[in-house]
Amino acid sequence: MPKIAIYKFLTFFIFAYDAQNEPPHLHIAKEKGNRQRSAKIWLKTLRVADRGSLTKRDLNLSLKIIKNNQKLLIDAFDKVKAGKRVKTIKFK
Repeated sequence: MPKIAIYKFLTFFIFAYDAQNEPPHLHIAKEKGNRQRSAKIWLKTLRVADRGSLTKRDLNLSLKIIKNNQKLLIDAFDKVKAGKRVKTIKFK
């Protein structure tokens, strides 16, 4: 489960097996809390596939971060798909 990026309390990651079988997307979860479902957002269309346990505010923040860094995040997804390591991006 490669961690692609972090922004404050949000973690953006990919399930490696998803990368092989699905279009570019990210899962997003809050860093705190054990019982949470991750949101899933398609990177090219910015459509929300699953809201998970994120609040509306957290989901909107996630979408904004992805939109502002879309190419960078798609490139990271493609590296994971190709079996390459990625360095976690720390957004400010």
